[in-house]
Amino acid sequence: MVLDVKEVLYSIIDSIGRDTIRAEVSSNIDAASRRYSEKIISKCVDVLGQEADDETLGTLCEALLHFMLTASQLPSERKVTVSGIELDVVIPSTKSLAKDPARAIVIQVIKAEGDMAKIRQAEQVQPRRENVWTVSAKSLMIQSRNYNLADGKFKYPSLISDIHAFLADRGISSLKMFHG
Repeated sequence: MVLDVKEVLYSIIDSIGRDTIRAEVSSNIDAASRRYSEKIISKCVDVLGQEADDETLGTLCEALLHFMLTASQLPSERKVTVSGIELDVVIPSTKSLAKDPARAIVIQVIKAEGDMAKIRQAEQVQPRRENVWTVSAKSLMIQSRNYNLADGKFKYPSLISDIHAFLADRGISSLKMFHG
């Protein structure tokens, strides 16, 4: 039986309680976002079992990122096109990216080897390489930040905390959502 990774994810989120997660993340974004990301990923991987391949885990990471961005009330735009280039997530907005790239992050989700071109494409609209981040199941051998489920400097559960720190360092409020 093929499991729908998003159904698995949201059933686990619902078993914990969406309101519980939102309340804890909004009161302590750094610790709570790490704790819930670790807990949710672990439970999803257990349920997915053999179906937890790189593409499935990449989809899980992307869907969890979207949920946690909403729960944490961090400003973001998702699945947007900028200058003909598809971007998975822009923090805080495409307007900020166009106005001052130093104050924006582009996050690309790498689910398969063929997705590696998304990094180069993102660099065409975000000239600051340090502000192009990736999310993947495995650690990628790339120069930009790679948040992944494997070993490495940037662990996926710290992604929301790091986004929060990036925004705070630049004086960007996390109180409103931008929709693209």
